[in-house]
Amino acid sequence: MSKKQQLGVNRDMLRYLYGDQSEQLFSPDKKDISEDKAVYKKSMTRILVWPNITYKVEELEKDSYVQTIFRMISELSKYRDDLWWELVLPRVGRPFDMFDDFENVDIAYIAWPRYIQSTRGHFDKFSLNHSFVEIDNRFKADEGVYAENYTSKDYGVERIKEFGFDEAEELRYEGIRTKAARDRNRKLGRTLEKNSNDDIQWEYYEAEVNWNFKDIDLIFSHLPETTWNLLNYLGNEWHHIPPVLGYSHWFDFKDTCNWQYPAFQRECEGINLMQKCYVNTESQKKLVLKEAREIYKDSIVNKLDEKIEAFHLPVLNEQVVNEIDKDSFKTIVFNHRTKTYKDFKNFILKICDPLWEKRQDFKVWIPLLDLSTMAEFGNLSWKERDDQNGGYIIGKDSNTLGQTEARKKELYLRRLRTCRVGFSPKQNYNGWSVATTDGMMTGCPFIMFDADYYHELNPTADFFGSYKEAIDLLEKYLDDNDYRNKKAEDALKECRKSLLWSDEKNVGRLSDNIDEVVNSVVPAKTYKDGYKKVIGRIKERQEEFVVCTKKKLIRQMWGNGIKFAPYRIALRQDKNIREKYGRISSYVWKTEEEWAEYDKKLKKDENKSK
Repeated sequence: MSKKQQLGVNRDMLRYLYGDQSEQLFSPDKKDISEDKAVYKKSMTRILVWPNITYKVEELEKDSYVQTIFRMISELSKYRDDLWWELVLPRVGRPFDMFDDFENVDIAYIAWPRYIQSTRGHFDKFSLNHSFVEIDNRFKADEGVYAENYTSKDYGVERIKEFGFDEAEELRYEGIRTKAARDRNRKLGRTLEKNSNDDIQWEYYEAEVNWNFKDIDLIFSHLPETTWNLLNYLGNEWHHIPPVLGYSHWFDFKDTCNWQYPAFQRECEGINLMQKCYVNTESQKKLVLKEAREIYKDSIVNKLDEKIEAFHLPVLNEQVVNEIDKDSFKTIVFNHRTKTYKDFKNFILKICDPLWEKRQDFKVWIPLLDLSTMAEFGNLSWKERDDQNGGYIIGKDSNTLGQTEARKKELYLRRLRTCRVGFSPKQNYNGWSVATTDGMMTGCPFIMFDADYYHELNPTADFFGSYKEAIDLLEKYLDDNDYRNKKAEDALKECRKSLLWSDEKNVGRLSDNIDEVVNSVVPAKTYKDGYKKVIGRIKERQEEFVVCTKKKLIRQMWGNGIKFAPYRIALRQDKNIREKYGRISSYVWKTEEEWAEYDKKLKKDENKSK
């Protein structure tokens, strides 16, 4: 049998560069997967996650969405080992190491608007295309490990060294690549991978980017307004038609918007394109349906009612303290964003100021203090206020500069544990409060505005209905440390009882829902010629390359008009097909008896290593 020639590569040039070793580039030595240290799963579930970034890009780790998806991946990784996450995140222009410890996470950095409302309608396919190529150049193709020269740094960071700050700004926020980089990706688009002989194989991109070379089993969208854009991009420009699972943390309710053209209708339309969409609380769901009835007919509202489910945000077991700090400082913490929808101005003018006039034995810590949003409070600038009140309000910690994301979080939670009491303000969007659960899990009790969304969170807390009642409660906590400690114990107990995601009812529910939504796609008919050709192609390619990557499977065979999702589901359900664990989809066909022998050997090797 003659060696098959790999198409699309300038062989004469490679022979010139590599001499006698060039033949290995065309036809690498064959090996059996039994010699491979990789793990072959019965199926992998590959999830593209679309973000909802509402905090400053420069401090991305403090964004509530980023914290939420980090916690979800953390708990699901303990629960199952067949998930691969493709996170879309804004370019931050600096090393962002928050997800570096996850071997099953890729991050696609894209251009992202700075103004929150602009994100509602923002969708940049060109930036997505660039991000794909950047990821591909950072990693080895068929191994879930970093390339040797990858330093965990964003593309823009390297450009600062090469071109200076202005050029880096362009690259970071506009998604612009240098001409050299574009030409390199378009002409050669190389993928680094090593075989057993440490040879480098070269592959060629027909275009600058091809999303069809990836598998996407599920879109997990945290921004419903973008649902149609994603489906249109992946389904019409490429051959993906993945189902969508959503999680909406915010809605543009009429009582919360102080901007033109709220996106509530687009949010509802996006949810109707999903199989299921989580919201933070039952109270939030009721508010969505109430406002939807003012716009849509009953059939649409009923669909929303069926698709929307309340699902609280995750609390990690390892972040819950074992015991409270009984010797807390007299510090009131406001760890929410300093925005109007968090009632921050009234917290300062109607609670802190009157309380400070009455007594000066406490501090107020505001970790997310943003001076740019509050130049004037009453008749005083913030600096004048700070000078006048003796600096009793404390902002961001300066000792976190240069720390890793994990270390910053650790320092924040450690300080939160020492606070006497936290404050949970009135909010008009009926959502969850990560700031409040941060307090509960560290043993810092919070007083809360008397609303059903807070009762869902912690029914054992103290609630206030007016600013005067809030001041009275704060004084009680400042004066009676024993009472404070009792409420801290109650909050910690409630956290362990109801909020932990290590609980089967929480992480197990999300895991089941992922499978349910993925499997909602109708599989291709395995007895038809189309599927038989796919299996034949896998066998043919693995005969030469050991495994058949998605790229080798579809190349010169598959048009965008034929959607791959039904075939992908059929492959996942086929007992003769397994997938290599890693960032690139790679298929292997064997008989059931051969797979049984593989599993037996794998288990034996695992027992030896213990």
